[in-house]
Order: sequence, then C-alpha cells, then structure tokens
Amino acid sequence: MKNRASGRGFSLIEVVIAVGIFAIGIAVVLALLPSLVRQGAESGDRLVAQRLPDAVQAELSRLSAAGFDALAAEAPVMGTPLDNGLVLVASRDGARVQSRDYRPPASGRLADTDQYFLVECWRFPDGALRYDGAQSSLALAVRVSWPYRVPGTLAPTAPAARYDLMFTVSLNR
Repeated sequence: MKNRASGRGFSLIEVVIAVGIFAIGIAVVLALLPSLVRQGAESGDRLVAQRLPDAVQAELSRLSAAGFDALAAEAPVMGTPLDNGLVLVASRDGARVQSRDYRPPASGRLADTDQYFLVECWRFPDGALRYDGAQSSLALAVRVSWPYRVPGTLAPTAPAARYDLMFTVSLNR
C-alpha cells in the first residue's frame, strides 16, 4: 500500500490567479495615490484659508491706524467682475498676512516666493454695508485665492487655476 499525504496544496493556476488579483489591487492603489495626495494638500490649504479672516482683520486694523478713511479709499467698490481690490498676501501656513502694496509692515515684506495666498478686499457698493465717512465701521468683501505663487516660482499662478474662498470682514474706528 502506498501512503499518500492526505493534504492537498494549491495548484499552479490558483496561485497565478491569486497573484494576479493582488497585483491588480496594488496597481489600483498606486494609481489613486497622486490624486489622493493632491486632494489632501488642497484640503489642508482650504483649512488654512478658512483660518485667515482673523489675521486679515488684524492686518486691516493695522493699516487703518494711519487713517480709517485712507484705508477705505484704498479698497475699491465692488464691481463685476471682481478686479483690482486692495491686495494683501499671506504665507502658506497663514501665519503672516500683510499688505502687498499699500503700507509695508514693520517686520519687512514677505518674499515673493513665500506669497501663497492672495487676499483681495472691496467695499460694498450699496445697501447697509456701504461705507460712508460718517460711519464708525467699514465692511469689506474679501476673496482669498491660492496658490498665488507656487513655491519656488516668481510668476503668479493664473487666476483660473486657483481655488478661492470669500468672506466679509468688518472694521471699527
């Protein structure tokens, strides 16, 4: 009598099919990786942009210290399309927000390569939020767009290629 082992192993075809399924799964995960990394970076940038209103308000308050009416005159009235607003810039981490052209900060300007967020401000054209010199507050529509400058480049990114976020800021005398 022959003594055969009672256990049966996998056949070569079963092993090839299993390896093929595993390879397809790994290829799909690797194909999805770049888009997931891009979405994660965009999500992180959006969170920083959502934290910018307080920093923008602080910078606008600093700018208004030299004259509330002068700051109001620097911020143009909203139009269609939204162009040529009072321009501020912010670093990628949102820690530094400053005027790009109006009044330089005491600590020095952000280098062009560090300007990641573009912040534009406009006055409201009419209604309750319209600025009048007799009022004690100034309401501004603010648009944050990014990336303004891709790190390592000097040329600004085209506006159509940027993400953006809008909010309102109010300053008091």
